[in-house]
Amino acid sequence: MSLRFCLPGRCFLKRWKFWGLLLGSTVATLLLLSLAASAISESNYSLARQSAFNRVEAYPIKTLPSTADYRPTGEWMGRLLLPKVEEYAESPGDWVWLEVWHAPIAEPNLVGQKVKLTWQPNPQTEAYVQAVTRDVQFTKQAEQSAEAGSIVPTRLNGRDAVGPLQSLAGARPEDDVTVRLDSVKLITEGTLVVLQTALEPIQVTGREYGLVKILGPNPEVKKPLPPECPGASPCPSEYFKVQHYSAATGLFDGTTETVRIPQQPQVGGHFFSSIRELENASGGTQGWYIYGARDAEGVFTVQALKPRVLFQLQPDQVVLGPTAGLNYIDRQNWQDTPARKGTLRRVLVNPTAAAPEAALKSWQEGDYALVIHLFGGIGGDNKESASLVTVTGHFAYGLARVIREPFTGELQFSILYQQIYAHNTNGIVAGTHDWSAFMGDLQRGWLGQRPVSDVVVKLDYFTQPLELGETTLSLFHQLLIEAQVIAARYRIGDGTGLAAVTPATSCVQDSSQALYIAMQQVKQQATANPATVEWIKQHPDDPEVQKFNQFRRLSKALTQALTPYGVVRSDWENNAGVLAGVAGHDRFARSHGLLSGILSWRSMMPRWGHDDISRIFLRQGAQLWFLRANQVGGIDLGIAPVAPTLLLGGVPVLGQVMKRLADAVAQPTWDEGSVILGSLLLYGAIALPYGFKSKFLRRFAVIGNPLIFLFNLVRLLLLPALIEEVLFRVILLPHPVEGLPLGRWLIWAGLSLGLFVVYHFFSARTYYPAGNPTFFDRRFVILMTWLGIVLTLAYGVTGSIWVVTLIHWVVVAVWLHGLGGISRLAGKKFSGEESSTRPNPV
Repeated sequence: MSLRFCLPGRCFLKRWKFWGLLLGSTVATLLLLSLAASAISESNYSLARQSAFNRVEAYPIKTLPSTADYRPTGEWMGRLLLPKVEEYAESPGDWVWLEVWHAPIAEPNLVGQKVKLTWQPNPQTEAYVQAVTRDVQFTKQAEQSAEAGSIVPTRLNGRDAVGPLQSLAGARPEDDVTVRLDSVKLITEGTLVVLQTALEPIQVTGREYGLVKILGPNPEVKKPLPPECPGASPCPSEYFKVQHYSAATGLFDGTTETVRIPQQPQVGGHFFSSIRELENASGGTQGWYIYGARDAEGVFTVQALKPRVLFQLQPDQVVLGPTAGLNYIDRQNWQDTPARKGTLRRVLVNPTAAAPEAALKSWQEGDYALVIHLFGGIGGDNKESASLVTVTGHFAYGLARVIREPFTGELQFSILYQQIYAHNTNGIVAGTHDWSAFMGDLQRGWLGQRPVSDVVVKLDYFTQPLELGETTLSLFHQLLIEAQVIAARYRIGDGTGLAAVTPATSCVQDSSQALYIAMQQVKQQATANPATVEWIKQHPDDPEVQKFNQFRRLSKALTQALTPYGVVRSDWENNAGVLAGVAGHDRFARSHGLLSGILSWRSMMPRWGHDDISRIFLRQGAQLWFLRANQVGGIDLGIAPVAPTLLLGGVPVLGQVMKRLADAVAQPTWDEGSVILGSLLLYGAIALPYGFKSKFLRRFAVIGNPLIFLFNLVRLLLLPALIEEVLFRVILLPHPVEGLPLGRWLIWAGLSLGLFVVYHFFSARTYYPAGNPTFFDRRFVILMTWLGIVLTLAYGVTGSIWVVTLIHWVVVAVWLHGLGGISRLAGKKFSGEESSTRPNPV
């Protein structure tokens, strides 16, 4: 099992040395530069807990909701308590204590009580628990990371058979992991109350929440001001007047209340959130959801903020058509990121709808969707200690659902993340997170610190189960399961106590591994049962079979993106077999090697994963919502949002070059073989008749020494074929995935073709005198221009460097060795030929 650290700003993997190919070493170095920071003696988590409002004991347990204006964050919710070793000895298995903060109306007596939380018994849950349960014994590296300030599961060190509930409860030094339970059964074991859950507990922030408009600081509250905050002293008051939303009027004209929105202390050189001019923040135009609890004085203390406007199904822009959609992904989504500081934006992309109204109408209550999450970096005067040449960011998958929001009755997105997140100084724990806990949390959430892109992807045959006879298949469901498996193993470092970053392992690498394993699982389910295979053959016109065929095309495209050139990493293949029960053992493979990273190089950079997967779904007909937040909340003038980049993306020209090279070297397909053949036939249909008629070409084979001949073919493949195609097609021409409008693409095509022709004149006058006078021959220029046109068209269709390189190579090799090219370059003229060359200037 691969383990790594994916939190920008911290990396405690020391003495990692590697060598090898340029790509892998460059990416690894940039990752370490972006993620590494100087060692610290105290964690951000510990520093934050020095403020009383960040400790659970500051909030007495009371009945929820505290007033009619609030709702509990879950029907069953509370904090996890790690049992003692002796308690596990008396009652083996994966279970923890839950301090109940809210229970259903029928169980009010359980509020404030400690109950046992375990799993509902079923084969799927038992397989999950078995797959992630490990003995925990810290390595020296884990101990060093703990000393340096990383929050590793110190309370689990030395424990045997640590399961997913235990690893969640013991993830931090204190019992302060708060969760809600979405699928629970209540039973009793003697006098002991037991809750059985079918799903992993969802990490949440706050006991209850409300919907308010922030009016501003309340001058009547005489409390000490925060000692520090973004900006100049004095800091603003933490006590704000808010007005609650009224369901009767649909306006913020309900109860007025004073709440506390504490200014979080500065940790790691940054403030995670700011309360300065929060009442004027653009994110609050439609109100804020405030999550928190009441302190000992009865004042509601806000622990997380969520901007209502971001989740409403009301797009700020609608993009129609696949080309415009690709262009939005490639160019517009992260365009002018620093200038967008403090703003929110919702963009709906639909490849098939004819009008915006039709695009929006297809989203209905109850719809499920995939979430592709990516956040960027922190720039400005107080920028994070990372390389701005490459901003890696962070990647995750998640689940979205269209719900009827309880306060307003409007349709909104509800988002859960499946965070594959390694040990870090902030105490962020890998697992299932509600949006409010991962993004909105004032202590450790990213809403106010980083630019974020959440892509909500709806594709019916992906999100909805397929019913094939007696077999039910769901890649979406399987992906969420595999992500939970990997996240659970992260929490205990696969038994070592530490997850660390390497060139082969990262948030995006292992999220991609989860997707690959999910596809292998579904494939195995579809083919293992002969009755299912036969049912598919017997019902080719069944709607479910047609969806299954679409599903297979999607899986093929995703697999090509995750496993370039069809070579699967051995650890991914092994782990897929383990979870499918066909590997013959139950151990996950771990790979930190550079070669493994190269085999999945398209998963090395979070931006690659975000854009690639989004484009694949769009091309398969998916609808996409882009939910964009750019350091939203109170004012912090010391920071600026920085877009995540591809390799060397911080250097404008070089970054674009690297991106186009990466897109162009994608895995060839059989369809591209037909393009190669068709292009050669098209070129030959005009070039051969013209060449022979003008007597520029002649059947004149030159082979000579076979070894020299083969060496020359290899040399021709490199130069002119590969190098010229990189220069004049790959670098200059916008790749098809960029979605550039045809008119603008043709302008670039004309520039590319012109430079291709001029380059040959230049080379004949400078470093390649053998090309003079042939390269100035009118007939050569015509044939060369025609070749450039064919190559440009081929690249525009495929975007593959291999296609145009092979076409170029074949044409040049045939001309030189079969049609008199060598003789002509040597200055020989065929008999009966009239000169069509310019005078030799030399």
